[in-house]
Amino acid sequence: MKPNYYFITFLFFILIISMLNFLVELNAYTPNHAENSISVMKQATEDFKVVDYPISLITLEERCVDEQNQQVKCHQLQDIQNGDILITKSNHTLLYRHGHAGIVLDAEAGLVLEALGYGTSSRLESLEKWDYYPTVKVLRLKNRTEETISELVKRAMSDFLDINYNLIATKTNMNLTHCSDIVWKVFNAIGVDIDSNGGWLVTPKDISQSQYLYEVESYGFSDERAW
Repeated sequence: MKPNYYFITFLFFILIISMLNFLVELNAYTPNHAENSISVMKQATEDFKVVDYPISLITLEERCVDEQNQQVKCHQLQDIQNGDILITKSNHTLLYRHGHAGIVLDAEAGLVLEALGYGTSSRLESLEKWDYYPTVKVLRLKNRTEETISELVKRAMSDFLDINYNLIATKTNMNLTHCSDIVWKVFNAIGVDIDSNGGWLVTPKDISQSQYLYEVESYGFSDERAW
């Protein structure tokens, strides 16, 4: 009987995908809660572990779960204000830990502008879901004023909803976007370039290192490794 090369190829592909996703976990910094409950995972209300949830064929998202594998909050974000940028590195595709980003447009109502993935368009998501990511940073614009943030929210609501997702959307293309791209475009619309390296493509890491932002609070990020 001839070997089924299609089946063998499929199994080999699955093995490679599994190995790559294992390797990317080695590049992650998600501290053990029991050992870092004060310095890193402060405000957590109960013990948890971190697991991967698939959001596409090759893209995974980390969430905190309890002993029954039910999702639980890893922490409780505090003092969130309109215009704050939320960054997580808990999203990865194969060897690329790209992370995710969003911008708070209504802190009181708990609404965050996000671009999530292919087949979707930019929309308002729940602020609360960010408590379930094991890694989160809250970044805030330096020298902010009420007028600046009001204009930022106004522009975001009027010009940056319902834009189709594309992972390689560029800064100059206003018809396509992705998570960090839309955050950059909203700030750029009010004259603030928060891309730290000025490349044609902006990533959550680029935004996290912007000179125009300062860190308000952080969970699950290493002091030794910024990303």
